[in-house]
Amino acid sequence: MEKLLFLLVCEGPTDILTIKSIAKKISQKIDKDIEIRELSPQRDETTNRYPHHGWKEVRKWCKLYGKSLNNSTNPLESFAARSKNWKSLVSVSNANALIIQIDTDIAEYIDEVEPTYSGSTKNARKRFLDKAILQWLGEDTIPEKAFLLKSTYSTETWLLATFDKNNVVFDDLNEGFDFEEIEDINPRLFTLGCANYTDPNGQQKLSKNNYGNYADKIASNIDKVRKECEEANLLCNKFENS
Repeated sequence: MEKLLFLLVCEGPTDILTIKSIAKKISQKIDKDIEIRELSPQRDETTNRYPHHGWKEVRKWCKLYGKSLNNSTNPLESFAARSKNWKSLVSVSNANALIIQIDTDIAEYIDEVEPTYSGSTKNARKRFLDKAILQWLGEDTIPEKAFLLKSTYSTETWLLATFDKNNVVFDDLNEGFDFEEIEDINPRLFTLGCANYTDPNGQQKLSKNNYGNYADKIASNIDKVRKECEEANLLCNKFENS
């Protein structure tokens, strides 16, 4: 069986579960073995847990492994620079591509990209995140071996998209609404019965302990999710056409 390898930098372990579940589903469809290899975050070998990770850690990784090549005449320094370059990682591992995943709900918090985000649509968010990630990587255009996955507003949107549009939880939305335009994703998921907990700041969040089941639900309903969520469809297309 033909093997495909994708390196992954993402916001956290729930995104890893989701992307791996989708990759497994597409693997069965195209009869190819798709491997997702985590670069950041990675499990701690001692605790078997993932460290705290979020969009700022994605930014840090991109800056560290972006265009770090220098013009030093010292061969050791030049080798060190090349070893911290994402293109070298892709080349050495013979990967099909590097996937960089980030949720677009953080666009307003990015203040080093000028002009700062001031849009109001899902496409404006995606374009801004493209610009931000490219700036972090030191690139002008999206490189051939990079795939920028801008979950809109988050990968939880894909879980919400597994539910029927006629569900009462969507009664306040206009007919023919776009799942990727929904901002209050988690409250709707809680209403739909998805387990949640209250964090130390008093905010309700989706239970991470159930996310294996949520990821499987997304994968099991991937045809519907692809139809409803452009970013999920683009990810599947990347797997299918690599």
